[in-house]
Amino acid sequence: MNILLLGTQGQLGQAWIELSKTPEWPKGFELIIWDQSKADFLEPEKLLDSIQKLHHESKIGVIINSAAYTLVDQAEKDRKPCRFINSLSPANISEFCADHGILFIHYSTDYVYSGEGEFPHHEEEVYAPLNYYGITKAEADGAIEESKAKFLIFRTSWVFSHLGKNFVLSMLKLGKEREQLKIVSDQIGAPTYAPDLALYSLQALKKALVLETVTGEFSSGVYHLCNGGATSWHGFAQEIFKQARERGEKLMVNEVLPISTAEYPTPAKRPLNSRLSLEKINHAFQITPRPWQNALTDCLLKIQKDAL
Repeated sequence: MNILLLGTQGQLGQAWIELSKTPEWPKGFELIIWDQSKADFLEPEKLLDSIQKLHHESKIGVIINSAAYTLVDQAEKDRKPCRFINSLSPANISEFCADHGILFIHYSTDYVYSGEGEFPHHEEEVYAPLNYYGITKAEADGAIEESKAKFLIFRTSWVFSHLGKNFVLSMLKLGKEREQLKIVSDQIGAPTYAPDLALYSLQALKKALVLETVTGEFSSGVYHLCNGGATSWHGFAQEIFKQARERGEKLMVNEVLPISTAEYPTPAKRPLNSRLSLEKINHAFQITPRPWQNALTDCLLKIQKDAL
């Protein structure tokens, strides 16, 4: 089966590429990697033309879209590229998939929710995004759900990795430069390790294909997918520094002060509650993601190895 991967330069795209080189990768699955030069989400029509040509030459069975405009604050004023990348292009791809019998895998975000309450959000909740980034992601989710394509939307949160730009790498850098840091403590969510996200996505894909063979129906739907547990950004930072020191990292930071969201104003409003219920994906595909702390341990190990 030929699988087209879009958004290869981001954390998740890189995780999919790394996963394809491991024993976990199924025999018979061929990953086709398209970088930005071949998949320009800012030109949706050209993107579809390119996918059409590839499908004609090498029949595609699955399209994985890991591309996203994730500059949340910048999106408040830089709206056109955000909408093209996060909303219009994925919607068009889903229609193409529907017309050609291709399975579409897409990634969504906790930012489609209002962030109210203290309990984990469930997949059937009404969209209520607080910022433009969240609006565009919700638009894509709705368009994909309304298409007639077979699809899996994995809604995740707080993605980090040993590669790219993310909270873990930022904290390690700042922790070596400053003695004191102030980190928001009233936003709660689940840090999600990109390699875990790719691996669990692959496991869900394989099980969905098996179920389709058995039942004759594909389990299209939105599924929350993140690492287990929850914490604040402040708690996340503390755990990063704790584990880094246990690994021998020399850090300057000696004080991590908790502050409120109100004390750290940003152009885009953030949800306070980003907890995501994992009941649905556990029930549908028997996937129980490991705790985020364990994933962080692996991430820090890879960062250390990369530094050698």
